[in-house]
Amino acid sequence: MDRTVENIHVLMTKDDLENIKKKELPEGYSFCFYEDGMNEEWINIQLKSKHILDAKEGEEYFKGVFLKNKTLLKERLLFIKDEAGNFVGTGAIWDGKHFPEDENRKLRLHWIAVDPDHGGKGLAKALISKLLEIFRDKQMGRGLYLSTQTCSYVAIKIYLEFGFIPYDEVNNKKAWDIIHTKI
Repeated sequence: MDRTVENIHVLMTKDDLENIKKKELPEGYSFCFYEDGMNEEWINIQLKSKHILDAKEGEEYFKGVFLKNKTLLKERLLFIKDEAGNFVGTGAIWDGKHFPEDENRKLRLHWIAVDPDHGGKGLAKALISKLLEIFRDKQMGRGLYLSTQTCSYVAIKIYLEFGFIPYDEVNNKKAWDIIHTKI
């Protein structure tokens, strides 16, 4: 996340879930789902990736949102571990709030993050690919979305590669101009 870029919120949507760009984790990395007590690992990844700026913010979010439904956490919050067992990436499929009346956009990709020390290895792409497969295979809906910001233009470039499209680009022209200039 580039905190030097003006932070403007944007949404992206994806309706075609039949053809998911398949990306595998590099050798030495593995996926695992959330288990009780992994809150700190999630917070640490978010801190390292600068999605949050202090642990308290992460603790409050995790408790206020994720811990409200531990059953879903164990099915929808995914982690990446390196070969030493360190948690280095995370992402979720979670309830959305931006399209409350749209049956096709009830869920979203949420809090995708990779430890920058493990960046450039395709971990984010493998994580997104795996989450989209889970969404499709568990028949969670016909479409989903994500919420992001201009300072995450590197991630937005990846989302575009996976077929997410800008939502309401015309009315959010300033944000999308910044993003297109950066990518």
